[in-house]
Amino acid sequence: MNHWTITHIVGRIGLVGVLGTLSFCACQNSKYKDASSGVSTEALSTIVVEVDNNEFERLGDYLQTTDYVLLDTVPLLGDLKKMEIADDRIYVLEAFERIVCYNLQGKTLFVLDAKGSGPGEYASITDFTINVERQELLVYDRNKKTLFFYHPHTGIFLRSVPFDKPTPGAVAAKQGMYFYDNKSHDNYPDDMSLHYSLLTSVDGAEIRHCYFPHVEAESAYRFTVTAHPFSVNDSVLYYCKNYDHIVYAISADSVRGVYDIRLPNPLPAAEIEKKADERELLRSTYSMGIEQVFACDGLLYFTFTKGRFWQSALYDLVRGQQIYCGRRMSDKEGKSVPLFRMINGVYKQRFWGILSPDALAYEQKHRGNDMPDALKNYHPDTGNHVIVFYKVRRVTFEQLKK
Repeated sequence: MNHWTITHIVGRIGLVGVLGTLSFCACQNSKYKDASSGVSTEALSTIVVEVDNNEFERLGDYLQTTDYVLLDTVPLLGDLKKMEIADDRIYVLEAFERIVCYNLQGKTLFVLDAKGSGPGEYASITDFTINVERQELLVYDRNKKTLFFYHPHTGIFLRSVPFDKPTPGAVAAKQGMYFYDNKSHDNYPDDMSLHYSLLTSVDGAEIRHCYFPHVEAESAYRFTVTAHPFSVNDSVLYYCKNYDHIVYAISADSVRGVYDIRLPNPLPAAEIEKKADERELLRSTYSMGIEQVFACDGLLYFTFTKGRFWQSALYDLVRGQQIYCGRRMSDKEGKSVPLFRMINGVYKQRFWGILSPDALAYEQKHRGNDMPDALKNYHPDTGNHVIVFYKVRRVTFEQLKK
């Protein structure tokens, strides 16, 4: 059921390049202050994976389902664009340009539905994030070139700030700092101070640090590798920039490499330079696009694409070896992990994933009465998405490490 076809990945997939220069550059000749230097790559862990075409049916050896959170049926959600869990709240951006906030029991707390042309109203939501330390919900609207700030507990409008440049594709927040993924400088070719992939800001508007100078061939290529370069974990924010296979842990004043992920048959840099046809790349056997990077209690999970399909990898960080990498993970016995699609985050030392109404309708059709008790009365036609929390099975995991 979680086999993803070309239609699901066209908007997100791109190219995985070879490891570029691991350097941090201050915004040279820039008006931006307080820039420092040095990206640490001394503690990189090499993660080597190979795709297994067989289905993995032992997920229950490693994970244990702990909770199902059924989101309130009002409002009824469209397709999900992004979800964050922060400060004991679930924030969902869906296709109707609304952000719905729930508590951890799934009860609706508020709906941010401010699309319009008036004060505090956005034209569209390019991305959003929650800054817990500053108590801000940031909405970036690329069409209006504006940052909108709302209170994360109520959705009340706080302020808006013009943001002509940069024009990031993704935003994130951690430790009171905002982070912008800035793949291209097409809109400001002459402003060299912003020709960098990762930008940081304290207040959201004023850029503080600039990391990873743009490579012209990469910046000029419109085929996006990683639509979601930021992965929010419990105490760390991971970042994997476009065309890279290094995962960085980023904080207010530092960027350090943590994982060097070696994908099978990664796309060569030459394909980027010649701006290869996207359709041919999608049909190729190249691996590309590392994202959804989450670590919890000695297990590492991440995704990428290969041969038109999403591939999910589960890696044992303690033993330094792959558990599985392929298109489908499941628990054959169905006791520890009855339902699973993907891992979408880590919160309070538990992985969590999203089950859509379509996925649940499929499970009901094939399982009948063998659904988990919490979902026996679920109605896919009128229900919203369900969030599932998983803990690492410590006892079993320790036994498997021997």
